Amino acid sequence: MTDLSIVETPEYKNLVTFELCKKTPIYNWFYYKEGFSPDLVWELLDRFEVAKGATVLDPFCGTGTSLLASAQKGYNAIGFDITPLAVFVSNTKLHRGYDLKLLKEEIDKLSGYKFGDTKLKWPDLGFIEIRKAFSRYARNDLLFFKEKIIEVEDEGVRNFLFLGLLSIVMESSNVKRDGGVLRVVKKRHLPPVRKLLRNRLRRMYKDLVKAGEFPDGDNTGEFTGENNAKGFPGGIRAEARLGDSRNLPLDKNSVEFCITSPPYLNWVDYTKIYALEMALLMDGEEIRRARSDSLRSYIGAKEPKDFRVESEHLNELFEKLEGLPESSKPPAIMRGYFEDLFMNLESIYNSLKPGGKAAIVIGNSCLPNLDINSDLILAQMAEGIGFEAEGVWSSNTRICKFPGMKESRPVRESIVIIKK
Repeated sequence: MTDLSIVETPEYKNLVTFELCKKTPIYNWFYYKEGFSPDLVWELLDRFEVAKGATVLDPFCGTGTSLLASAQKGYNAIGFDITPLAVFVSNTKLHRGYDLKLLKEEIDKLSGYKFGDTKLKWPDLGFIEIRKAFSRYARNDLLFFKEKIIEVEDEGVRNFLFLGLLSIVMESSNVKRDGGVLRVVKKRHLPPVRKLLRNRLRRMYKDLVKAGEFPDGDNTGEFTGENNAKGFPGGIRAEARLGDSRNLPLDKNSVEFCITSPPYLNWVDYTKIYALEMALLMDGEEIRRARSDSLRSYIGAKEPKDFRVESEHLNELFEKLEGLPESSKPPAIMRGYFEDLFMNLESIYNSLKPGGKAAIVIGNSCLPNLDINSDLILAQMAEGIGFEAEGVWSSNTRICKFPGMKESRPVRESIVIIKK
């Protein structure tokens, strides 16, 4: 295997995080701190001279940053995610063809509803009580507005309104995301759901008007590449699909470039982190299925029966783990995690055209007594499949803490570049 060296690329520090998305219209419609910035997508497409009109793949598409960024620059894009929440958010941000007059009318109509009861119920999440997560008024109002949104006939408008509702769930709750868990805290002076929703939808609407360069209330324009310089160029298609990154339903040699960021080995169950939003969109069974099907990066994941991953770095890691006074959970999780990544790499390899490249953003991890260099392991696994590892770019430093560790410590966040 190639003797991989680490290349320092501090110029990508802010690009591998969600930070730049916070102030970018449409990209910031849903807060998703695990994402990277559209600037990273644009930079890598230019750097690797990917031909316009090529197809870009993201097998962990999250909330669709790579898909939207690719489409805006003239690339077809296809993404997959295991959770219906991510697919819904992605496709809503990708939607084009709004009747802006109708959209504004529905926003005003929704904002004008009087308070009322609803027949809808919250699912039982099992690990956090909805009654503690929200006040009685917020619990009712979120479901009340969901019920009203469901009645909207136009699918695009309906999804737009519902994304606005999903995006205010945490703001209207007594919950905060604390590392890998949700914590119930008593927040003071929470704004009413009605006010949060009205303000969010109006801001989202202004984003569309500005991006489409239409005057407020124009009822003729469509948010399309043909008449919108900042939208998708004509003929470009982009979509997210519900699917498993370990078995991508794509034809062999069908995509030219892949950019993605798999879940990090940070012992976190992401379906719990976004459970409140999922509870508004999905039923309990769908949430449980999404959790069981997720990449095995969290405590509680099942250990694989057959472990077939080849990596010198991984072998050395397991040797160091032998005899350490820790539970058997970390090695079991790591085997499942890297087995899942291995299957994902195989699927990417099958989908890429010869000469195609993949850029994979990944963060390293830690245990109380050692670091886990996921970036080097990933590169070696890729070489074992048939990729050429072209580089490991150290772009950022993250703070890592294993459950039970007294002190956190910095670890590398990298972009692994591989070529078929």
